[in-house]
Amino acid sequence: MEMETRGVLTLVDITDPGSLHNVPRIDSSEIRLLWHSGYWDGPRSGMLLYRAEECWFEVIAESEDDAEEWNRRFVVLRLSAEQRAEELRWHELFREKVGLHTDYDAQGQRSVGSLQPRERWNEFYDAYRQRSPRDFSDNEVLAWFEW
Repeated sequence: MEMETRGVLTLVDITDPGSLHNVPRIDSSEIRLLWHSGYWDGPRSGMLLYRAEECWFEVIAESEDDAEEWNRRFVVLRLSAEQRAEELRWHELFREKVGLHTDYDAQGQRSVGSLQPRERWNEFYDAYRQRSPRDFSDNEVLAWFEW
């Protein structure tokens, strides 16, 4: 069944990789990672720059076939001003209490080292465990890309 074409698609509209045909595919050269929030064998979510706008990125599919030319598919999500401020606040607290190792430079390279002393980490993680889960399901999907 074909998805109805609308002006704005949200994350909840992108229920499977097949629905991506309604969203512009971009080359990864069109984005610049700022930091990752989720990471497992590479970034899974976090903040990036897309067309000079700070946006959220998130994995929506992973290749299960080593012969595929891609490993992960990501969506680029527009954040509200409040969501962006919230993510920036948590990221700054992470940097202050844990470290800078999740940040990326202008060339897309991760910061190395820059960890805070281990005894300070819980000042972030104790607060973070109390945080309400993120919900970006109603956020606009601007584009998608592969890595």
